[in-house]
Amino acid sequence: MTLAGRYELVEVVGRGGMGEVWVARDLRLGRGVAVKLLSAHMASEAGVRERFEAEARSAARLSHPNVVQVFDSGEHDGIPYLVMELLPGRTLADEIALGVLDAEAVRRMGIEVLGALEASHQAGILHRDIKPGNVLLAADGRAKVGDFGIAKSTEGLNLTSTGMIVGTAAYLAPERVAGQPASPRSDLYAVGVVLYEALCGRKPFQADTPIGIMRAVEAHQAIPLAEARPGLDPSLVEAVERAMAKEPARRFSSAAAMAAALGGENVSADSGTATVANAVPSSTEVLSPPTARQPAEVGRSAVPPMATTLWDRFRRSPATALFVVLVAVFVVVAVLATRGGDSPPAPSGVTSPTTQAAPAGSLPDPLDRAIKSLEEAVRP
Repeated sequence: MTLAGRYELVEVVGRGGMGEVWVARDLRLGRGVAVKLLSAHMASEAGVRERFEAEARSAARLSHPNVVQVFDSGEHDGIPYLVMELLPGRTLADEIALGVLDAEAVRRMGIEVLGALEASHQAGILHRDIKPGNVLLAADGRAKVGDFGIAKSTEGLNLTSTGMIVGTAAYLAPERVAGQPASPRSDLYAVGVVLYEALCGRKPFQADTPIGIMRAVEAHQAIPLAEARPGLDPSLVEAVERAMAKEPARRFSSAAAMAAALGGENVSADSGTATVANAVPSSTEVLSPPTARQPAEVGRSAVPPMATTLWDRFRRSPATALFVVLVAVFVVVAVLATRGGDSPPAPSGVTSPTTQAAPAGSLPDPLDRAIKSLEEAVRP
């Protein structure tokens, strides 16, 4: 079959809920392409055709080396189609099915996916269905994000039905499960889940039904990544777990910020100093490893925020820590010296003619100077 007298369909390489993907040949340009055909029964559904056409418009707006390129779109015998660049056919889902991936390969792939999402978000487009099957691999191994079929332009209309949650259950952010609108941070949550799965060979939340998975996403905390796969680089673990935080505010503020963290940069100031590992909400349950699935209660850290901040500052700057210790010693010496040099108390009712009472609340000069030095040492 030939579409629009130009695209000759060769073979089906994929089928999904919305239609089929064919390997085809562009007769005009003499090159291989991929053609996505919307199924006939889906094309007759209210709103589905609009969503499919929105995919073409959304994807055509994006020009990025990590986004599957869209060449053309049209309609043949009442069936909409989309023409895209032809890739070898393997996806990240295929790679995960073969076993856990190399950690550095996962890091690189994550940065590439985030590059595509940064371009998408900057264009006002939310993907809303990031999952391993939508991460395609080019011949050179480069990751490319495809299937913007349920993407929602933040500048356009919501094409989903009222109350309908679009996306694959295991990769939906908790707020999306609760019915809240999609956001860039919900896309980043999905990236975190994808990277977790690639590193561990299993999804962080599993159940027999989509409803069961969504309940787990809302109520449970995933097995810590460092426990599920020991020996990973702490910066990689921290970036993935932060992306999977239950509360959107605890995640990265942008795809670019998450990509920087995956690359080893310190992005702690991006959305607060709290880390996901030490900030598990008290209302969630932590899933135990598969060998011992006993829920464990995990509470919030009892360390005051100020103490945590100071400790982080001292840990990052040994010179500052040493200086503070020396100043503290000086304070103690100053206090002892001040006490040792005081005159014996005068008998009751008698005031020394040479000594005036110090103003209430004042400190001896040595002690006052030492405390000011300490304040200067810890001031950011």
